Amino acid sequence: MRCGWLPDTSPSWYFYSHVDGRSYCTPLLLADWSALHEVSMEPKAINPEMIVALAPGLAATRRRRIRERLETVGATVSLVEGSERHYFELRGEIAALQTLSIDSWPGVDKVMVLGESSMHWAPDKAKSCAPIQVGSHTVGVGELTIIAGPCAIEEEERALRIAERVGTTGADLFRGGAYKPRTSPYAFQGLGADALPILEQVRNQTGLGIITEVLDARDVERVSQVADMLQVGSRNMHNYSLLKELGQVSTPVLLKRGFASTIDEWLMAAEYILSGGNSLVVLCERGIRCGAASRKVVLDLGAISELKQRTHLPVFVDPSHGSGEAYRVPSLARAAVAAGADGLLIEVHDQPWEALSDGRQALTLEQFDQLVPELRRIRTALGESATEYSEHVVGTSSGEER
Repeated sequence: MRCGWLPDTSPSWYFYSHVDGRSYCTPLLLADWSALHEVSMEPKAINPEMIVALAPGLAATRRRRIRERLETVGATVSLVEGSERHYFELRGEIAALQTLSIDSWPGVDKVMVLGESSMHWAPDKAKSCAPIQVGSHTVGVGELTIIAGPCAIEEEERALRIAERVGTTGADLFRGGAYKPRTSPYAFQGLGADALPILEQVRNQTGLGIITEVLDARDVERVSQVADMLQVGSRNMHNYSLLKELGQVSTPVLLKRGFASTIDEWLMAAEYILSGGNSLVVLCERGIRCGAASRKVVLDLGAISELKQRTHLPVFVDPSHGSGEAYRVPSLARAAVAAGADGLLIEVHDQPWEALSDGRQALTLEQFDQLVPELRRIRTALGESATEYSEHVVGTSSGEER
């Protein structure tokens, strides 16, 4: 026998009792509160995850229809008989049940969730300690990860030159786009498959792990043969076919936030990958569109502290797309580290004015050389509290892509 609360008007508490295999619900008035001290509080072997309160006096045929409908969606249903109304105890996949809007069904009065949503991104102490291996670098072990490189791979010599320099300065991973989603069909779309051998050469020559974007579910296998981490850009955060395919591989995924997406939508996009079996997901804030943006988007650094409360996944920030202007990048990068980001994605080009994609927001090699030591010092100064820092920092507006 045990007691619990139901979202009913009166009484506020009930007793569960089980006799001859049937469940009964006995109301407990506030005047009977002292009886609680005499009741065994031992829980059932398997507690319900959801309680469905049916409308008072609901006919047995209507109750049966609701029960059958719940069972068709995979719920295990038990009837609890109350003095004035009946209830259903539900067990099963709570996340799936919550998508059904059960409280809007005819004959259903109220619904109460007892269990926790079993989302794969939910906080987990064991998972929070599990590192993600990207090439020879380990992400998520309390150290700041810095990813640097050009927006797009343009040609081999330039890619190698930039990679050698940023690797010497202190970048942990190299980012270069092989495939580029662009607003204009006339803009440079990247070298495509021709860029993959260049990225492989960069890894072989510099030892840096490679991050590059994948746009199509059909390209996942081919790009995974070269990339140590697959990037999902802002435009593809809602590409569910792609997300499902990424859930089937063992390559880590950097999932950028859609520039018109809420944090809930972002986390559910991550759930597509995680629920498929790939637990190696890193979230990357890159700015969102809103009325406060002076150009394209505003960098939501306050999302870092919220995500640290809601998920065990590492949280990165892209201050390049989150600013759109190179002069804004260093200040936003410093703020992101102070806000507790686990890593940064920074665009760097040897000659930004010649870049075929997003040169306006790319740092020069010299600017990157100066910035990295500053970022490392901020992280060192914050120490272990870095990933728990909860100040909300206001960002500025961003560039065009992802």
